[in-house]
Amino acid sequence: MSRESLSTPLINDTIPSRRKFLGLTSLLVAGSVVSANTLAVGIVNADEKSNTSSRSEGESEITEPVTLAVNHDAQLFRVRMEMDVEGNVNIPANSLVSRKKASVIPLKSEAVFDYEERYRLPHDASIDSFVTAAERFYHEAESINDLNDVKRHSKLRREVAHTMVRRDTMPEILYSTRDSFTSNELELLRVPVSSVAVDGLLPVDAVVSGDQYVIEAESMRSLLNLTSIEQCEVKAEVVAISESDARIQVRGNVDGSVDGVPTKMRVVGKLTFDRKEGVTTWLAMAVHETREIGIAVPGFDVAATIKMVRQPLAKTIAMPATPFAVDVTAAIDPAALLIELQSNQVGISTRMDRRWRMISDVRGLSMMRMIENDRSIAQCDFRRLSKLPEGKQWSMEALQENIKTTLGEQLVQLELANERVNSEGLRVLSVVARGSVQEVPIRWVIQHFSDDSGRRAMATFTMEGDSVDAFATSDVQLSETLRFIDPNVAEEEAEIATRSQIKASRQDATSTPSASDQR
Repeated sequence: MSRESLSTPLINDTIPSRRKFLGLTSLLVAGSVVSANTLAVGIVNADEKSNTSSRSEGESEITEPVTLAVNHDAQLFRVRMEMDVEGNVNIPANSLVSRKKASVIPLKSEAVFDYEERYRLPHDASIDSFVTAAERFYHEAESINDLNDVKRHSKLRREVAHTMVRRDTMPEILYSTRDSFTSNELELLRVPVSSVAVDGLLPVDAVVSGDQYVIEAESMRSLLNLTSIEQCEVKAEVVAISESDARIQVRGNVDGSVDGVPTKMRVVGKLTFDRKEGVTTWLAMAVHETREIGIAVPGFDVAATIKMVRQPLAKTIAMPATPFAVDVTAAIDPAALLIELQSNQVGISTRMDRRWRMISDVRGLSMMRMIENDRSIAQCDFRRLSKLPEGKQWSMEALQENIKTTLGEQLVQLELANERVNSEGLRVLSVVARGSVQEVPIRWVIQHFSDDSGRRAMATFTMEGDSVDAFATSDVQLSETLRFIDPNVAEEEAEIATRSQIKASRQDATSTPSASDQR
């Protein structure tokens, strides 16, 4: 990055939409909330009283050019991040047919994260190499989400507090060193700003107060955890430099994508670089993001405010003092990437790979989809079945006859059938069926789960013929790990206003029908 003269000073704000954005975000600075009326200029002039790298009283400003050199010996940090989000979630009528929003749901969210972070470099890498892996121990990670006036509290379990972060592909991949995350825990830990990447906002050349420079697209992609960037116009200005620190403000627009879903982001922020420690110790940023609707996730238009305090540590606190052995250049063990997916309404839980996402969960019915790069590969419908008398079991012949009756003329052939007891002690009947719908080849995998008490559930995978290879052994994974949990038919979070999406998901059979749906 080289210094350049910008035609418009960063502290000016003459664009109405920008003013509206700033007014919405109410960025937290100086330990208090700046009002909407003063925020537009307050965000770039505020005194960082909350910044732990405070300037000595009477310290004079540096007038000669200086290089803001990062101390690469600092590899261990304590990070605290607070985040507030407010805006709208855009729900489609049927994401497989159209990405147009059918309903808009208000969202408010507050989250806090407190963790130790240790960089993990390849054994042959230099100390100043790009950080592609980090080890974390979360002392705290929780959020309160208010979606359409329904509140949900999410909190990271202590059992999965010790985690690894891989950044060789983006967005960064997190996994626990001890157990699988639940889907809610994984969503909780996906934050819009990465603490590993904050030093990437610093200028490369020597600077003085008032200098302005362009932040490279790759630095913003790393900071914002984006899969790709199509356009990046982010500029920074050095506000002040003293013997102890340098203060910088940033502003700009980023167009990119996350897992194949396009997104637009506008950012305004400030950071403090501690010249004595050689690290960025404070960041406050407002992010206005408009993300399009994806197949697996709704779209949204939200304003987020992030505060981050970051301090180097001399030794670990709760994280193991000796780093555990891991090859950060090797592929991640697939078992470490499994997530726990639950249907509170059907009363089942299973561990699947992260391409599977629970889409809907209503009384007695739920549905998950396998999504890769915003493309639907397969769908699995779950149904809670009526309980059989204790000691009674459904036979394989009964299941096959039920499938033939349900699929009717769509069925071409029953290809495979097997029976087993899974690791959770459930009896599993599996049948693979081949057929077609409107001349499109379809494959179904139907699985019937039961226990000795007579409790039962049905799972039906549906996919087009050309998705069989990508689907791989997902049915085996489900049959091995599914277990029964107590159904909660009054679960509030399942009654969140995704009803339009849920209703549409039951209509997906018009393109690739599920045997379970028709049953």
